[in-house]
Amino acid sequence: MVVLTTEVIVTLAVIAVVLALILILLLVCCLCRKCDQCARWSRQTADRREDANRTAEIAESRREFNEIRQQHETVRDQLRVKYNLNGDNSNAEVLP
Repeated sequence: MVVLTTEVIVTLAVIAVVLALILILLLVCCLCRKCDQCARWSRQTADRREDANRTAEIAESRREFNEIRQQHETVRDQLRVKYNLNGDNSNAEVLP
């Protein structure tokens, strides 16, 4: 039978703890990378997502602005026709 000394037992325990820490570190890193949660691994993905959201918001804002501007121009043209301020250039009709 093999008798293990205290030094051997401590050495094996230290090796086991180091291996366990390495495995836990690898597991956490893999999960972070897979879940796209860790900023270290997913910063580029997050930046692309933010840029896409920002671009969509800007496009929506421009669309709304153009729609409002078109409504204002329509009302302005109607007022010009109503009060005959268009210089005999009637491109708009007066709506009741």
